[in-house]
Amino acid sequence: MREYKVLEVKRKGLLGTSRLDAERLEEILNEQAQNGWIFDKHLAGETLILDKDTVMLVFYREN
Repeated sequence: MREYKVLEVKRKGLLGTSRLDAERLEEILNEQAQNGWIFDKHLAGETLILDKDTVMLVFYREN
């Protein structure tokens, strides 16, 4: 059975642009992997009822 975890990450940007920089994403992925979590997918704020500057990162691990 899988267990899921969702992280809400704010994107940063200047002058109306927003992005999740590679260093921060790498840090998040490595931190979660150390705890046994596997990255599954991302959901952009535009597709959810969230701030457009928010990204949801979905992870899972087998129990």
